[in-house]
Amino acid sequence: MNDYLLLTGFYLLSLAVIGSLIYRAYRQQTFSFYLLFSLIYLATFYLGFPFSMAMALGFESALPSKLTLFLTLFYGLVGYLIFHFAYHFFLPPRSTPLQGVGFSEISAKPTACLLGVVAVGSLIWFGLMNGFLLFELEKYSQIFSAGVRGTALKRFFYFFVPALLIFFFLKPSQKRWLLFLIFGTLFGTFCYVIVGGTRANMVLPLVIFFLLGVQFRYLSAKWIFLMSGVMIVAMFVLAMIRYGLDVKGAEAFFTFLYLTRDTFSPWENVAIILSKPIEFQGLMPIVRDFYVYLPKGLWVDYPTPIWNTANYFTRELLGNYSGLAISPTLLGSFYIMGGVPMILLGMALVGGIIKGFDRLYAYANAQGLAILQTFCLANVFNFIVLVREGADAFFSRLVFFSLVFGVCWLVAQGIVRVTQNDR
Repeated sequence: MNDYLLLTGFYLLSLAVIGSLIYRAYRQQTFSFYLLFSLIYLATFYLGFPFSMAMALGFESALPSKLTLFLTLFYGLVGYLIFHFAYHFFLPPRSTPLQGVGFSEISAKPTACLLGVVAVGSLIWFGLMNGFLLFELEKYSQIFSAGVRGTALKRFFYFFVPALLIFFFLKPSQKRWLLFLIFGTLFGTFCYVIVGGTRANMVLPLVIFFLLGVQFRYLSAKWIFLMSGVMIVAMFVLAMIRYGLDVKGAEAFFTFLYLTRDTFSPWENVAIILSKPIEFQGLMPIVRDFYVYLPKGLWVDYPTPIWNTANYFTRELLGNYSGLAISPTLLGSFYIMGGVPMILLGMALVGGIIKGFDRLYAYANAQGLAILQTFCLANVFNFIVLVREGADAFFSRLVFFSLVFGVCWLVAQGIVRVTQNDR
């Protein structure tokens, strides 16, 4: 019991340090990517601690060793402090207008339409091939089976959100803000039903809706905390539906604890990684994660599974061969790549990346460039992936998102020029 008290004391100390830095950042600026990343990081590595303790003390649920749990919290604190200082160290020159780059608002609407067509068209195509998987599959894990066709199309669903964001940023108003929520939630619900229980497309519009509300002062911070609680309960209910669980009483409370922890704060995964012998993978997981975007038909010896950090963690360390890929988290992915030194270097790099996005978003806001504003804010999902899934998943998704977004923008530029020349 004394060990748990000491562990809790260090947890509270870490929480106080990180929380104070987050609060200071919020006082300086109500919205920034530094603040966003910090909140995601705090939730991922610290929200789950009380849930784990409640499960261990109330239900005798097994935990990793106390030393491993301490190291998990310690690396979480050290990693955040390195990110914090690196963020403030990276001070690029003041932004200057991007000469020769046509971020014309004339091309914004065609870009939004193209992104919307990509998302809606992909969803319809996937639905025609597979039907409504939520009602057709018996288990959630079946959505990863070979029987589900066109799984690559799911990567295009997320482009509906930037399409909505462009229309909002063209003329920000409370009405457009509410329309963003309505259409985003409707599309996310259709995705949930057709794909078979994937909640990301439902959550992303809500998250960005709250962020826009804070930035444009449509919402106060207290509403964020209130709605976060509602979201936790809603995600639990959706998980119960997804896994077909029917539990009552103490079992229902235990189920709530572990589902909520695993959904929002898989911090114990880091502890598991720290407790296992690791064959460090170097930077190859980042390269391998790009394989998921290559058509299997173009590669005779297509590797199965793709050996990224998630699959290494799931198969090698957990011995789970169900087809699911369990999140190693940002710290876990860095550790799998190169141990503690990689955590230190990686978190410094993350600080520079977040700083770059803050600078780009500040420039876009100052110039009123809806395309750039959308590009930055639509990457919110990728930052969630960064913290929860790992660095390798983040880089591949960021490059893929940037390519598709850029192609749609270039095509829109071409359409605008053709129509202007015809006049």
